Amino acid sequence: MAEPENGWSPLQRIGGAISVSAFATAVVVAGLAARDWTVDDPGWLGGRLWVVGGALLVGLLGLVPALGWSEAGTGFLLFLFFAVPAVLDTALTTKVVQDVRQWLRTDQPVTVTLSGCHHSGYRTDTVDNYQVTSDVYDCTYSWTAGGRSWEQVRPTDEDHRDGYRTRMWTDPSTGELADHDVVGIAVGILLAGIVAVPVLVFGPGAVVLLHGSRLFRRPARKTPDAA
Repeated sequence: MAEPENGWSPLQRIGGAISVSAFATAVVVAGLAARDWTVDDPGWLGGRLWVVGGALLVGLLGLVPALGWSEAGTGFLLFLFFAVPAVLDTALTTKVVQDVRQWLRTDQPVTVTLSGCHHSGYRTDTVDNYQVTSDVYDCTYSWTAGGRSWEQVRPTDEDHRDGYRTRMWTDPSTGELADHDVVGIAVGILLAGIVAVPVLVFGPGAVVLLHGSRLFRRPARKTPDAA
């Protein structure tokens, strides 16, 4: 009797299918959480981290029947190499889209007057692996747009004197105020493109490898040897 076209057992096929489904679930749920975190949605945590963790565990265990214990860890690391940039790129792209949409909405330049600045807290940033703490002040921003007067309390890094003026951008119909950061948007687009490279280059390669492995193909029937 001739050998079948491929030697994957039913258990290996089931494990592979479970692994692929679980890993896909982990990426989608993590991507949704990254998107919500970017737009400051407090529901980005919830039970999603547990879902992602459980899906990763199930995916790793699903690799064992298909690859064996020795290769399952390598396959899991290969998955993370694709998945982490995909999730991070989701957050970066969402941030860029939000900034561009705000830019399009706030298209009228206005002169804003600051008053009532007072110390409201501290902000901690990481610079060259060191924690740097800086003061944060809340100021009342006043401006006129669309024939109406607007006021808004906003945080700032400096304690400005009453009457301090600056140029910003606003939506005259809603009063939304923004500071267009050209450099920030450009850097965001650049980072989103760089982070997407591993997924765009190596992601299709993983699909080709899965297809070539014949793991998800129907087993070939045994045929009798030619006489």
